[in-house]
Amino acid sequence: MKIEITILGLLMEGNLYGYEIKKKIVERLEDYVDIKFGSIYYAIKKSVENGWVKRVGTEKESGNPERYVYEILPTGKKHYKKLLKQYFDTRFIHFDVDIVLMFLGSLSEEQKEQFLEDRTAFIKDKIENITAKLDNLGDSNDSYKNILTYLEHHLKAELGWLETVK
Repeated sequence: MKIEITILGLLMEGNLYGYEIKKKIVERLEDYVDIKFGSIYYAIKKSVENGWVKRVGTEKESGNPERYVYEILPTGKKHYKKLLKQYFDTRFIHFDVDIVLMFLGSLSEEQKEQFLEDRTAFIKDKIENITAKLDNLGDSNDSYKNILTYLEHHLKAELGWLETVK
C-alpha cells in the first residue's frame, strides 16, 4: 500500500516517468521510506495492469534510453482516494522504531546507552535537516511541506522521549 499510495499521489500532481517518480521520492522522503527503484517499476506496471495508470507518451534524451510517461486515470484517482481512506481508518499508531523499543530492556546497559546516544544524534541531525528544508520552502503551501512538518513534530517528540529515558 505504501508504494502504491506514493506513486499514485505523485501522479496526482502531474504526469511523470519512472525515474522522475524515484527522484521525487528521494528528494521528498529521503531515508524516511525504503522504496527500491525496481519496486517502483513493478508498482507502475501493476498500476497499468489494474487500469489506474496509463502510458501517455515517451521521452528520449540524447544517449539515454526511451522512457515512458505515465498519467493517473480516473480509476487510479478513485483507488488513490480509497487507499488514503484505508490509511486514515487504520487504528494502529506505529512507527518502525517502536518494535525495537519494546525490546530495549533486553540490551545490556552499555548497549542501551549506546543505542540511545546514537538514536539521539540521528534524530537531532534529521531535525536540523528538516528545519533547513522547511526554511527553504518558506511560506509555500506545498504538499511536501506537510510531510516535513509532520516528521519534524514526530522527531521532536521522540527526542523529548529519548531525553527522559536516558
